[in-house]
Amino acid sequence: MPFARKKSAMLFRRGRTMFVLVAVFWLWLLLGSADFIASLFESPFYALLALYGLGVVTLISLLVAGVSVFYMVVNRPAGTEIPSGDAVRHGLSELAPVIRMVPRRVADHSAALSNKAAAKWRDLAS
Repeated sequence: MPFARKKSAMLFRRGRTMFVLVAVFWLWLLLGSADFIASLFESPFYALLALYGLGVVTLISLLVAGVSVFYMVVNRPAGTEIPSGDAVRHGLSELAPVIRMVPRRVADHSAALSNKAAAKWRDLAS
């Protein structure tokens, strides 16, 4: 079940990203494409080709926006609740056995290494 939830979240993020990209395209289309098309009026063929291309991409963007909204609606994430204090402490207690599994001599050895490093830095600093 966690895999399905993870895939659902991934599809929601993918739909949201596509919707944002379509929105950015539409903003550019409304605010900045006029300069682009005006620069192509030296050749009527290129201007006509640009207008045709923008028309096709505009229609495709409507389809992509609809599909991305559908992905976001179908795969919307479940409401996440803020964990209470007991749940947070329970999460830490799950880590305690892992911390206890570290052999004592490894922990002592790392302390010895850090003491040696501190002594070396004191010698270098003086």
